[in-house]
Amino acid sequence: MFSKINIYLAKNFFASFAIVFVIFAALIIIGDFVEQFRKATGKDVPLKIIFQLAVFNFFSLIEFILPIVAFFAALLTFILLIRNSEFLIINSIGISNVKIMIPGVIIFFFIGIFFITTINPLSAVFYDRYTELEYKYIAKSDKFASITKNGIWLKQFNDKKNISSVLYAQQISNSGTTLLNFMLLEYDDKGAYQGRVDGKKAYLENGFWRMNEVQVSPKYSQASFNAEYMYKTNIKPSDITNSLSSPDSISIWKMGKFIKFLEDLGYSAREFKLYYYNLILLPFFLSFLAILAASLISNLKQNSKLTKTIVTAFVLIFIIYFLSNLLDALGSSSQVTPIIAKITTPTFVIILSLLFFYYSYLKRKKLI
Repeated sequence: MFSKINIYLAKNFFASFAIVFVIFAALIIIGDFVEQFRKATGKDVPLKIIFQLAVFNFFSLIEFILPIVAFFAALLTFILLIRNSEFLIINSIGISNVKIMIPGVIIFFFIGIFFITTINPLSAVFYDRYTELEYKYIAKSDKFASITKNGIWLKQFNDKKNISSVLYAQQISNSGTTLLNFMLLEYDDKGAYQGRVDGKKAYLENGFWRMNEVQVSPKYSQASFNAEYMYKTNIKPSDITNSLSSPDSISIWKMGKFIKFLEDLGYSAREFKLYYYNLILLPFFLSFLAILAASLISNLKQNSKLTKTIVTAFVLIFIIYFLSNLLDALGSSSQVTPIIAKITTPTFVIILSLLFFYYSYLKRKKLI
């Protein structure tokens, strides 16, 4: 049960979080609006649509700033408590620095829980809407690929035959560049059916699909069998990857099943696993950042200069984000497993916090 002091401290942590969050949220939505405006330059995109793009994308950006907000909110709370002599008063009644930080750790943990259970599903809906508007007004094209429970569907154009086609495969591998048990339906510019191609395997290679064990069935002539068949396409490997669902568009409640579905289909789910583990570990990460903030101010006094502490805080958050991005890159490229990639940064933060606490202890005892 929380005492009155703990409730007071929890309110301070929450108020600091709200203030820092509003500041960062204002910065990112203005910055993203400028970025959307830049991308829309010369494409006759209405201002209303640019604003919608920025608003819909905002919720997916919250996840990026949440750890920064938690860290600086905790730091702000501790600094204000020290400057107002409240830290000293609370210490004088027998409450240690460790106990003072516990309400903050709990508050940030539950903020993380609230985000992944409530904000994340809402973010997934808005991000899906954002991608629709981006394809329609910025990219001015349709998605090349779509995944369903039955397999993958690809839209493409063959400029050699001057026809469009829809390519379906029951299974895929190599991020969609290898298709298994596929079927291709051809249509002319008026949407009239022109023929069909069925095969066992297809490999995407430099503007062509190299197809194996293929039956070609033109509309107006006899079907033929080909051991190997080259089919012209405008699809690039990046088009397939970029057209598939982004992890941001899948809520945490559906992510586990979606990852299994992708793996059963033969598609690499590394990006989705990284995102999934990131969400699961987020409440712990926010709490560990609050502990790190507490470790930085453990030796501060009411009249201490804050320059060193603030500079150290900015350097640390830069290192933490650099490490996180590096591990994400390693996880995406299969250099490390997704779970190791995501668990390393929170582990680094808590170890760093313990080292700072130990350094402060040695300094108080005048052992260094």
